Amino acid sequence: MKIKSLDYKKINIEMKKPFKIALGSTDFYEGYFVRVTTDNGISGYGEAIPTPFITGDTMGSVESELSIFSHSLAGMEFSTEALNERMKALARSSKASRAAVDMALYDILGKKADLPLYTLLGGYRTSMMTSYTVDLVDAPHAKIQAKDLLEDGVEFFKIKLGKSINEDYERVKAVRDVIGPERPICVDFNQSYSPKKAVDLSGKIEKLGIEFLEQPVVRDDIKGMKFVRLNSSIPVMADEAVFTLSDLSNVVYEEAADYVNIKLMKCGGITDALKIVKAAQVFRMPCMMGCMVETKLANTAGLHVALAQPNFAYSDLDGFSSLKEPGVSGGLNFVKGINHPPKEGGIGATPIMAF
Repeated sequence: MKIKSLDYKKINIEMKKPFKIALGSTDFYEGYFVRVTTDNGISGYGEAIPTPFITGDTMGSVESELSIFSHSLAGMEFSTEALNERMKALARSSKASRAAVDMALYDILGKKADLPLYTLLGGYRTSMMTSYTVDLVDAPHAKIQAKDLLEDGVEFFKIKLGKSINEDYERVKAVRDVIGPERPICVDFNQSYSPKKAVDLSGKIEKLGIEFLEQPVVRDDIKGMKFVRLNSSIPVMADEAVFTLSDLSNVVYEEAADYVNIKLMKCGGITDALKIVKAAQVFRMPCMMGCMVETKLANTAGLHVALAQPNFAYSDLDGFSSLKEPGVSGGLNFVKGINHPPKEGGIGATPIMAF
């Protein structure tokens, strides 16, 4: 089986509201759908979402890389590993573009086998709780967002931090007051605090029952993240600090985190995500499958990976919920706090737009 063609289309979808985090604000969705077709007529689909303030990808860089891949991968033998290495050689900085092509390849594998992708990749579980996000807003608006999410069936809450110790504490407390004492909460700093301030805030919110502190310090301050881990009673999760296997090894060597957040747009797709999660398992470091603002295509691909592997302790796959239109047919099904995968072969989500 060989690659016959690789096509891509730009997509724009309005958002329900701006998505605000410490690193920046996203008030529109812009990305690419990708279709890979084999010489035996099977087509697979993927999605590329640039997030410049996190991954460094831009619409221009993604389009340029997809153009290179379109011309260079046609005619190659079908191999997720060989094609992934070829893309890395063609565009060293590629992440979102490579993730989209890689997703499409795994979609093809699942369709060819007539198996949902999570079964093909290991089939460890069949559904998984996901967190939904309360944005970087003031406490009264956080309370409103939490109430709305609760009414939608959300059971696990992620709260964005990055204003000030007092404002962030009030936001977390407001959410806890709304959702009650039993439902889990995690907090995400998005690199916004110094190590000492992160420890100070941790001490204030620990009584509110927090699962973990996600990326409290800037991504390359591994020793600072270790300082937080050693001086906080709440576990620490690395996110922007880990894009690659090499990044993971640095975090593990410094004993700087308890968990690691894996995102397909960040690591470049399913092939490398599987390597990172398996390496983390060796070091007894559980993982979370995270996401950017994405349609159900990319979110469902992430869910399949999380369901397949035992080392995923958490998932944060709510990116599609920010969009006014789905952009795809099919995809995961969210019911009472739990994400359920499609049952058809492959990823189970197809772009609505024509290629």
